[in-house]
Amino acid sequence: MSGLLRSCVVAAGLLAIWISAAGAQSNGDGLIRIVNCDQKVQSHKRGICANHLSVEDIRALAPGVSWWYNWYYQPNEALPDQPAFEFIPMAWGDRPDDLAGLERYLAAGHKPRAVLAINEPNLRGQAFISPERTVALYIKIKAIADKYGIEVVGPNMSLGSTVADSITAFDPIDKKDVTYTFMVPFLKAFFHDVANTDVPYVAFHTYGNVGELQWAVGMLHKEFNRPLWVTEFAQWNNPNDQAARNYLIQATDFLERSPDVAAYSWFKERVDKNKIISLLSDASGRLTPIGQTYVAMPVHDSDIYYRIPGQLDAARYLAMENAQVLPTTAGEGMLDMTAAKPGAWLDYHLQVDAEGTYRLVLQVGGKPGQIEILQNDQVVATVRPNDQSWQKTEASVRFSAGAQTMRIRLNSQGQAIHSIAFAKD
Repeated sequence: MSGLLRSCVVAAGLLAIWISAAGAQSNGDGLIRIVNCDQKVQSHKRGICANHLSVEDIRALAPGVSWWYNWYYQPNEALPDQPAFEFIPMAWGDRPDDLAGLERYLAAGHKPRAVLAINEPNLRGQAFISPERTVALYIKIKAIADKYGIEVVGPNMSLGSTVADSITAFDPIDKKDVTYTFMVPFLKAFFHDVANTDVPYVAFHTYGNVGELQWAVGMLHKEFNRPLWVTEFAQWNNPNDQAARNYLIQATDFLERSPDVAAYSWFKERVDKNKIISLLSDASGRLTPIGQTYVAMPVHDSDIYYRIPGQLDAARYLAMENAQVLPTTAGEGMLDMTAAKPGAWLDYHLQVDAEGTYRLVLQVGGKPGQIEILQNDQVVATVRPNDQSWQKTEASVRFSAGAQTMRIRLNSQGQAIHSIAFAKD
């Protein structure tokens, strides 16, 4: 992604847009996905953990969510196969049927993208086994998955636990009994003993705030140098519905854009003890407001290009730095992008079918300041919002045909953008 970006020096207090004629980025198959500006895009990363889903529930979630699991090796309802909403099996722990059931499920012809292995071995009430037993069980699970060419994700760790709820075992590194109240020492012991076995991912669960989530992702990737699956996440203690929605927006947006995160799943479909974080209401197939937000959150895949003309939400960026996604205050839509620090920028992928001059209408608010539009490092248009209210500013820009990247730079903290409309003159 960094190969798409260039430095753009602008005066302090400006909001600048940089447009590059860079070529399209591959999705690994040498192809790009071209979608309309207002088209819903399902996230390959986004999942949900769920005890029970109906066909109607799946239909409601599938526009934005692509996979689910239920802490079991097969769906616990008689559900038809859903190619666009994939079930991922889990071998939960060291129980007789976990391995045999997984073997039966895969032998029946199911080929999920991954198998989840071992739920919270460090936490009482869950798998609750030592690092040594976790290694032995992981190797058995991997032997089953390898027969079908499927990767294993796990062990799926609880971030931390009280002393009373934590596993105590002999640590192969410290050479003494250790009570694993934090997942990292447990994982270090696990990797020490599993040294000759391929472990492609690290997986964990978090129920704190967004800062905890972001810290854990960065720390784990640095510590173990593997992509991450966040197989349970939510903020458990929210004072109200709006706080829960704000967390979901910030957390989901971070997980979508993080190159260190391979997949993530919200906890969960319905939570009797904490309905504020439930994605579905008691009625089958009906999303809660927070569920509607989870389904509608933008994706940030590098192979997606938005076709113009059209109106593009500012939150549908490719990459960004020092910007923050927030619930909109513009009176329409769902999200705004706001500069958290001076010099914040956002990049967008565009597909221009017809070369020519386009009228750009930017809906902007927050701190006022000059907006510059740059092409090939040259200023080609300037607009000047005059106050902090939401307003639409216009400029004309000539685009070449083809796939390209557009940058928006916000050099004033608090400057915000809601949408960008493109119309061919």
